[in-house]
Amino acid sequence: MSVKTEPHMCFWANLYGKNFDLPKIEDALQVKIEVGYELTINPPENLPGDSHYDEIAWLLNLMENNKEVLLESGVDFSKSQIWMIYYYDKQCNMEFDPVLMERMGNLGLKLCVSCQAI
Repeated sequence: MSVKTEPHMCFWANLYGKNFDLPKIEDALQVKIEVGYELTINPPENLPGDSHYDEIAWLLNLMENNKEVLLESGVDFSKSQIWMIYYYDKQCNMEFDPVLMERMGNLGLKLCVSCQAI
């Protein structure tokens, strides 16, 4: 993966839990899942839209639409997270859509933000 030198943001979801039923999760979500201590889901690179809100909404749509399957398959939303890394130049400012924050809260997800100078 090449490193971008202009300011940008990266998003992903880390799903935590116990005894994951990975085949059931993969079948339901139909996305590539990276498996480690947690399950990691990245939004597609060709996602339509030009706002970081679109990536957060995509992750939330995926989890909301498959909430029951994820819960039945071992996902614990109270321990799961949406991650954002903001690679910035000179200043690190951000804002978040209140509707997306409410949706995250309704699922019990945490938002983790890391700012890194480029």
